[in-house]
Amino acid sequence: MATPEINEPTPVETEAETPAAPPVPLTPEEKEEQDEKKRRLLLLLLLLLLVCLCCVCGLLGRYLIKKEPLPNIIIPTQVSVCTRPAYKFSINNVDGPVSVALSPDGNRIYAAETGGSRLVKVFDRDGNFVTSFAPPGTDKANREPKYMAIDKQGRIFLVDRTSQAIDIYDPNGNLIDAIIGQQMTLTKYIAQQSGGSVPGGLIITHYEGINKNLTYTSDLGLKTIHLTIPEENYPFSPLGLRFDADGNLIYTDTTTDAHSVRVIPAAALEGDLSAFAPVIATFGSEGPGNEQFQFPQTVVKDGRGNFYISDGNNARVSVWTPERAYKTFFGFGQTQGALNLPRGMWMARGDCLVVADAVGSTLRVYNVSGDEPQFAFDIGEFGLEEGKFNYPIDVYIDGTGRLYIADRDNNRIQVWSY
Repeated sequence: MATPEINEPTPVETEAETPAAPPVPLTPEEKEEQDEKKRRLLLLLLLLLLVCLCCVCGLLGRYLIKKEPLPNIIIPTQVSVCTRPAYKFSINNVDGPVSVALSPDGNRIYAAETGGSRLVKVFDRDGNFVTSFAPPGTDKANREPKYMAIDKQGRIFLVDRTSQAIDIYDPNGNLIDAIIGQQMTLTKYIAQQSGGSVPGGLIITHYEGINKNLTYTSDLGLKTIHLTIPEENYPFSPLGLRFDADGNLIYTDTTTDAHSVRVIPAAALEGDLSAFAPVIATFGSEGPGNEQFQFPQTVVKDGRGNFYISDGNNARVSVWTPERAYKTFFGFGQTQGALNLPRGMWMARGDCLVVADAVGSTLRVYNVSGDEPQFAFDIGEFGLEEGKFNYPIDVYIDGTGRLYIADRDNNRIQVWSY
């Protein structure tokens, strides 16, 4: 049997790598020429810097001699990106909620009902019922809570449409005062009736705003009075409430023929309100025009200080400058993002405006960080299922990115989160 031949691989010859030649040193003449080029480049840069400095000095000198406006420098506006939240859960033990707000620490959720017993119900962060409250000595027939706002101290400011007042409660739901006119509070009225000061140990035991009857106890005993508010305190028919970042209370006034926005400075709300005498800034009037409102609801501000007003019956959001001059409006018409009946609003991170469109049964989100408001997207749609809306009327966003929506006709508070 023949032995098979094994072919040995033929060695491949490779050329040895030639080592790189060492760099040739520069001659003194070449080194001098290279240094000369560097000196010329440095001199050119210094000359350019000197020219720029002369231009700046000349412009500054011209301005100092003849103070004319400097040329405008156009800086591109940085536009933020609005993000979509996701549905988390619902709080169902509420009857026709019309407003929602949170305590400063975020651990208490307050929901004002327009149905049932018309209470303000309090829940913990997980949606468990804690307690409820209402104006003392009243029943559901003579109280009608609407929008509310909570200040940094935890005081709850709640509009009552029946008494046409802004009731003020402590964090535990005890009525401690009420704004009952443009320049009048309950404690100021009591002080005027008590010789100029509020008696010690004051506790309001009955406040029936619709009939202007007030009963309170103090160190002087029990007393019942009938409130006769001077005419200079009107018009006063508050509806929407929001605090801005500086603690100013911004409310909408829907007095007949006088629909407007009013701003109470933060300083006027500090401490005891028995000397309440705010200098109120007011803007707008009633009507369909550009500088007018028809049932304005809530007011929020963007990072530049512009005011945004949900102009309910005009089906739009009205925008005013920090100086309270009319600027523009948006959301009206048949285009994408058009509003039907805007109600509660909140300014989210990055100047993303969230508007509760009650009739549209959705939340409409607009990016207002640029020069022109831009519709971004909708949150939710009409329906009875979890995560859907039936007349959403108010929205609150806390510091953790949670959204709380008063879903009125579904009798619940929905909780979403970024």
